[in-house]
Amino acid sequence: MPNGGSDCCGTCWFNSSADGKPGYPSGPLPTDLRCVIRDFVITSPFYTYCGNHPHHNPGRVEVPLGPVYTATRDLGREVLHESPDTEEVRLGLLELLSAMEEVPAVEYPSPTQLDEEVIRQLMAFRERRASPVLRKIAEFDPMSAPPGDNVFGRTRIATVALATEALGAIERDEALDVLEAALRLGLPGEDAGSSVEGLIARLRGFWSRGGHEVGHEDPMAPVRYHAVLGLKHCTSERARSLLGQAARDPHREVAAAAAEALDNGGQ
Repeated sequence: MPNGGSDCCGTCWFNSSADGKPGYPSGPLPTDLRCVIRDFVITSPFYTYCGNHPHHNPGRVEVPLGPVYTATRDLGREVLHESPDTEEVRLGLLELLSAMEEVPAVEYPSPTQLDEEVIRQLMAFRERRASPVLRKIAEFDPMSAPPGDNVFGRTRIATVALATEALGAIERDEALDVLEAALRLGLPGEDAGSSVEGLIARLRGFWSRGGHEVGHEDPMAPVRYHAVLGLKHCTSERARSLLGQAARDPHREVAAAAAEALDNGGQ
């Protein structure tokens, strides 16, 4: 059983021994196992992962969705193979980006979520054509969740956070309006274009109902943190001023990231 997650090459319908069917093999896997959509030899099938796995990709999209990852010693994930960069890959990612809806789908919980992989890869490509849709996604309700029990606790927090950072990486100072609004998200007494007091009340209720730590009252911190990462790509005085404000953020990691960016001169 793969301890790093069952969303691995060994259970994927795109490994060469799977005959197009997902699930655990009935016997030992061949030593020359290959990924049929990325064309690489899979040397450690139960500790290799990507966004095309059926746990994340029920639509069976064959366009490579981000990098291939391998498990680290602590069972985290690090990049093993970068995504190919072709016009076909870029267009496939842009199509998936445009199809994203505010309400997320229920998805197997792992670091390799489909929507976030799409955004990360378009950010890595600095794909300018993604900007209009990224701006729409950055305005999604971060607390939007699948209907029903939502057993995996899926929300749009990570999606909004990455879309915000991606805009900073792609548009640079042109994205300062989005980055500035994100830096206010979840902070009491600020107005980021909606009723923040009501949002905070909803967030606190969500975390209490979800069985998370009762003292965790800042679930919007990831959005502000990724806004700081986006600001690292900006060079204007306004960007430095926003980093100065973020360096006083009540969340320690947000403030530390902003202070580091200021010390490094932004970019």
